[in-house]
Amino acid sequence: MSKYNTLAKEIVSYVGGEGNIKSLAHCATRLRFRLIDIEKADKESLLNLKGVLNVVESGGQYQVVIGNEVGNVFNAIQELYGISGQKIDTVEKDDLKVRGRFIDSIVDLVTGIFTPVLPILIGGGMIRALLMIGTTFLGLKSTDGFYIVLNEIYNAVYSFLPIYLAYTSAKKFKCNPFIAVVAAVAMVSPVIQSSVQSEEGLEFLGIKMLFPAQGYGSSVIPIILTVYFMAKVEFICEKYIHPVVKNILTPLLVLFITVPLMFIVIGPIANTLQNILGEAYSWLYELSPLISGIVLGGLWQVLVVFGLHWGIIPLGQINLALYGRNTINAITGPSNWAQAGSALGVALRSKDKDIRETAFSAAVTGFFSITEPAIYGINLKYKKPFYIAVMMGALSGGIAGSANAAAIAGGPVGILSFPLFVGEGFVAFIVSMVVAFVGSAILTFLFGYKD
Repeated sequence: MSKYNTLAKEIVSYVGGEGNIKSLAHCATRLRFRLIDIEKADKESLLNLKGVLNVVESGGQYQVVIGNEVGNVFNAIQELYGISGQKIDTVEKDDLKVRGRFIDSIVDLVTGIFTPVLPILIGGGMIRALLMIGTTFLGLKSTDGFYIVLNEIYNAVYSFLPIYLAYTSAKKFKCNPFIAVVAAVAMVSPVIQSSVQSEEGLEFLGIKMLFPAQGYGSSVIPIILTVYFMAKVEFICEKYIHPVVKNILTPLLVLFITVPLMFIVIGPIANTLQNILGEAYSWLYELSPLISGIVLGGLWQVLVVFGLHWGIIPLGQINLALYGRNTINAITGPSNWAQAGSALGVALRSKDKDIRETAFSAAVTGFFSITEPAIYGINLKYKKPFYIAVMMGALSGGIAGSANAAAIAGGPVGILSFPLFVGEGFVAFIVSMVVAFVGSAILTFLFGYKD
């Protein structure tokens, strides 16, 4: 039996057994359980397992932090207990009810919608980074076939984002994901956009249609609200239409009702809300980029610990859609390297072989933006390294903020994403990352850890 099978069995046992698992998913470092009865979970026993870094309860989820090998443990649970991918993606209607704190419900909603699309956001962002390197340093031209093909990969993500969010939103709101995707494809239709924005405009049943100047291709809120409304319409159709004609009339009525209202009512309202959120953040940021960087840079990894950072991540995408720049990534990104630096400080200071290996591995993964191994495996465990990283995250965030640094695409912030920050404040951003990493490592080595 592999070590992953053994760990998988122990984890399932300590979360209350297979029968206590309502659903299961995983992100880059965590197994994310939704349990029927959370009281049946044995947190202390889970924390004592070799291979488990931490246990976090957040957003209605019971999260077991594994680190880089989470995918292997997840696959082992699937094989041992027959949990299918479809079951993992499914969210019961009861999960949509507010049964705990309001913030938990918001976090649960955002993570459920955004976590599945993170791989393509990261992939698209890294493609953009490669193109930036090519055009800046290697003489690549925008007319070259290589550039055109790779740039279309990036556009496939960031110019059609509502399509992917429609699918994950439909899973979250428990409606047909393919009907939701049809609505999203209509939302990003260049034919409708050009017609609405033409001099003549476009009317539907005598009602003039509106369209944001930048289109809906990179928008977030409009499609989420549209799919939420669609779920309500589909529920009514499923409940009241006779079974004989249900399969024919339900998709017809859902699309016929939802898509026009999406363009006439939901889209404009949601776009206004999105603009308000984006402008509100920009207003707060512009009051003092320095203070914004210090506050958000210092708090970011604390928010990560509690899973609350998911409430802020969509604002970054909204900023990209509105202004083409994401300052949130610039002022919070250095905190990743601050955590990595603290882990490196522990690795250099400790004389214990196991601690050195764990800490050094955590520092390396943090260098590439995965901070959970550093946070849960080392820094929180010994406390002072985490406090030092938070302090350096605040300092380095202030440096990046004061220079108005920003990313031009989404994705986590690490060594490979540096080209995304080329432009205003780029040098200051590089300085902030180095200060965060080196400063945390030195301070932790000197003051933050003793065997």
